[in-house]
Amino acid sequence: MKRILALAVLASLAAAPAMAADNDRGFYWGFDLGQYQYSLDKRALDNVVIAGIEGSGLAIIDGASDTSEDGFTWSLALGYQILPYLAVEAGYVDLGTAEYKANVNATDGLADYAIAEKIEYDSRGFAVSALGILPLNEWSLYGRLGYYLANNDATYTTVVDGEGVSFKDGDNSQDFYWGVGGGYTQGQWTLRLEYQQYMDVGDTAALESDVDRITIGAIYKF
Repeated sequence: MKRILALAVLASLAAAPAMAADNDRGFYWGFDLGQYQYSLDKRALDNVVIAGIEGSGLAIIDGASDTSEDGFTWSLALGYQILPYLAVEAGYVDLGTAEYKANVNATDGLADYAIAEKIEYDSRGFAVSALGILPLNEWSLYGRLGYYLANNDATYTTVVDGEGVSFKDGDNSQDFYWGVGGGYTQGQWTLRLEYQQYMDVGDTAALESDVDRITIGAIYKF
């Protein structure tokens, strides 16, 4: 009887690493919420506005411009942990909207005009990435390298003495991104804190921008 019990304990010990490894593998889904930050080239956008006004035959008297480049971001993801140290993810990310505004006084030599220019630029799309993971019991650290398939839209609005027109343009871009983060696991849930950077988002030269994200999220392993 003692020999049978000893064999049973030995078999359990031998199976434990395999069972632990199985628990580190499998599908999971997740989400995150956070803050984004664009890095628009304000000088390049100023030059676009100046060229447009002067190209219409007006001379600029004075003006000022400003940008709004941060706000709320979110994403959803489906992943598969291949090994305790490696996972792959695919998901959808919304990088929010950046805004440029300029107010210009211009003249044609006979009359003066108050011109307001606004450009709204947003990006969203699908992303795929690989994660290298360092497990530390309930805690983990990870690095991410991925590819972002972006759908970018720009809305241009011009208002002259209260009369306005606008048009919308768009482009698609394929951009690399990376991230670093940490997680805390309890049961099937892992709470995550992560920093990401999406590099050179967009195909329009004056609007191309790096986009930073700082997020908190969670994943649930099936």
